Amino acid sequence: MKPGEINIEEMKKKRTELLMGLWNYFLEVNFFDSKEVKLSYPLVNEIIEHYSIDCTILKYRYKIDDKIERSKIAGLMTALIMRYRPINLLTNEVKSKEALCANETFAIIYGLAVCFEDSLYECMKIVQMQWFHKWFDEFKYLLHVRHYTAESLAFIFKTLRVFLKTK
Repeated sequence: MKPGEINIEEMKKKRTELLMGLWNYFLEVNFFDSKEVKLSYPLVNEIIEHYSIDCTILKYRYKIDDKIERSKIAGLMTALIMRYRPINLLTNEVKSKEALCANETFAIIYGLAVCFEDSLYECMKIVQMQWFHKWFDEFKYLLHVRHYTAESLAFIFKTLRVFLKTK
């Protein structure tokens, strides 16, 4: 493979594995109630397909010869998760507030994991930091109520990486 070329199948597999791993983690720790919400696999496939096309275009447009910055991947995937909203409510009565913002939570944690080398472990270390919950609630509000672009989300993740002194 030439420099700058993308192994699309490998990229899709990596993004899907992280997405499904995060979903399974949320179910394991009972963060989401599987009686209230479910993950739509067709929508997950749409997200991954859209992502692979966008990455190809991004590399071409910006003449990226190497890997795409993790913050850009995080911003793009967060925006796509919010566009397609793959977590669906199963009932008309929701007992937990988490279920109403399940896609926002999922998108933010996915973006964080991408920023930190696709590691849910590293992501969970950040979640334990004192400032995190206020930042997280404000980010959820942004995704749930306000307007944003994939580029603005990428900038948020890039700022966070710099703030945490992570490369």
